[in-house]
Amino acid sequence: MSSKHYTCPFSHLILSGRCGCEFAAKDCIAEKEFGTCLNESTSNDCQSLYQQLRNNSNFALKSHHQSNLSVGQQAKIKMGGLLALQEIIHQSPADNIDDIATLVNTIKHQYGDFKKLPFSKLMPRIAKFKFRVR
Repeated sequence: MSSKHYTCPFSHLILSGRCGCEFAAKDCIAEKEFGTCLNESTSNDCQSLYQQLRNNSNFALKSHHQSNLSVGQQAKIKMGGLLALQEIIHQSPADNIDDIATLVNTIKHQYGDFKKLPFSKLMPRIAKFKFRVR
């Protein structure tokens, strides 16, 4: 039984327990665990969404002309962006996400194109997001 695995830009959030996803899977290479996606079209949508969030986050992260972001900056974009979108779409102030695939699908249907997201509303949430509460 071989199943295809696709890239998951949010795998770190899923492995950390902050998010769930119906298509999430775990894989291991040389004892290193990483997250993958079992659905090609969901994987493509999640990657497109992350790319739009990333492309529009330079100002919020003060990372202009920076091609490589730290793990912390990537987490801010991913988790902050998903939480902000969840808040806008579902009016939910929750600090975790039950199913990323469902959220991303809802976002896609509501906006038609990830380029049409209300980035000005998302950026304050991304800018202030902190992965660890100290």
